[in-house]
Amino acid sequence: MAKKIKNKIGRPKKGQTQISRSLILDLAWETIQNVGFSEFRLATLAETLGIRTPSLYNHIKDTEDIFGEIRKRALQVLGDRLEQNLKKSDPTKERIRNFLKSYRSFAKDFPHMYPLVIVATESDPELKLLGDRILQLCLFAFQFETLDKEVVHRIRIIRSLVHGFIELEREGGFGRKESIEESFMKLTESLETGKLW
Repeated sequence: MAKKIKNKIGRPKKGQTQISRSLILDLAWETIQNVGFSEFRLATLAETLGIRTPSLYNHIKDTEDIFGEIRKRALQVLGDRLEQNLKKSDPTKERIRNFLKSYRSFAKDFPHMYPLVIVATESDPELKLLGDRILQLCLFAFQFETLDKEVVHRIRIIRSLVHGFIELEREGGFGRKESIEESFMKLTESLETGKLW
């Protein structure tokens, strides 16, 4: 009697989802969002997909390849959110408020992805394209006409203020009973008016 040939590990069985790069990256995004980068393991990813770890290398180079793609996706998602909310804004009044609200909500909704969007993107052409899109949305929100030296300084100050608030909130740094939402609103109003107090 002829020996029955088993499906090789790494190849989809009948009815099993076809393994692809996009499927691996989707699952990696979901996994990292749940456990963070420090706990992410290729072996766990492979186990979830029902394949051996070496089979992943038919679709990806290594962990850094995955992390690079995840960073691009994080920048894309942030850009999409900012753009979507800016489209809803009044032409002159609500742009800054909606921009800052969207930025903060991204940090809350994607806590493990947020650190990826604050690092400079100049060294990689694909990342730079995504970073430049967010920069243009920032220019639009704050009604800066050109990216001259003075505007660069202003954007750095804006980023420092907003990132500082986000990090303090994330780390539980606001311990007093006064409303954190009210504090963020006051920060927003300060950036809208150009006056700190």
